[in-house]
Amino acid sequence: MPNYDLGILITLNIALTLTGVTIAVVGVWAILKQANANTAYLADSTRRVAEIAERIDARLRRDFPDIGSDLGD
Repeated sequence: MPNYDLGILITLNIALTLTGVTIAVVGVWAILKQANANTAYLADSTRRVAEIAERIDARLRRDFPDIGSDLGD
C-alpha cells in the first residue's frame, strides 16, 4: 500500500474519531441540560403542590374547626 493511501486512511480515521468524540460530548451535554431542566421543573412542581396542600389544610381547618383534634394535632 503506498504511503499516500495510508496517509489518507490515517487522516480519515482521525476525522471519524474526532467526529465521534464531538457527538458524544454534545450528547452528554444534552442529557445533563435535560436533567437540570427536569430538576428545576420538579422543584417548582413540588413547591406548587405544597402550596395547594397548605391552602386545602387551611380551608378544612376553617370549615371544620374540630379537625385538628380528630387528627391528633
